[in-house]
Amino acid sequence: MRSLIALLMMCLVTLPAQADMAEARQAYTEGRWQEAARLAQLAGGADGYAYAAGALLAQLMVEPGHPERPELARRAARLAEYAYRLDEEHPDARLRLAGALGYRGRFMNGMRAYVGRIPQRGRRLLESLVEENPNDPWAVGMLGAWHLEVARRGGDRGMSVLDASIDAGIGFYTNAIALDPHNPAPRYFFALALLALDDPAYYDMARQQVALCLQIPARDAFEAAVQVDAAQLSELIDDRDAATLWADARMRY
Repeated sequence: MRSLIALLMMCLVTLPAQADMAEARQAYTEGRWQEAARLAQLAGGADGYAYAAGALLAQLMVEPGHPERPELARRAARLAEYAYRLDEEHPDARLRLAGALGYRGRFMNGMRAYVGRIPQRGRRLLESLVEENPNDPWAVGMLGAWHLEVARRGGDRGMSVLDASIDAGIGFYTNAIALDPHNPAPRYFFALALLALDDPAYYDMARQQVALCLQIPARDAFEAAVQVDAAQLSELIDDRDAATLWADARMRY
């Protein structure tokens, strides 16, 4: 009897959590980022908190004009940290924490971020994910983004100190695109990162990725929003200086 009661109580707890996560996923698909985060938090657990962090990170990625971006980044980091504390082996918690650390670093002086070991920690999280699952396009792509962001912010010195390279960034991004060819997002963010380097050597590659991004049907609100940004960038792409300035502004904040 006690076992039956315990099982029933477990079901009563699990079913609402599952419903919250289903609603959170639907909200995410429709681009209701704050609602997705709220519902995922209600579901609880490492799954819920990691998903909530991911929803806020999605909002950061597609709403560059949001007036409270630093606060959104802090909230995403807190949620991801909590998910990670609940389960340090949870892949999504580690992925979202790495992404949140990247955004937190954008709102800091480069030296402060380095001393606080923010980029170092983000890299460790991403590399551990890629080692465990080299076929995870998000982890692979974010590791590429990490290398190119170090190159953008730190130049040759930053790359030397953090052992980063543009070639590694391009390689990881290229692999991520091959792993998920029907996702427009990696192509857009790859193009953005290349343009923000302000090096003519990568201009044609960036231009090609923007064009390819716009040819892929969007599957949810996030991908549709990414393509809205990609369409804006495509209008500037014939003017390398204008496209570079636009991309750099997006990468800074």
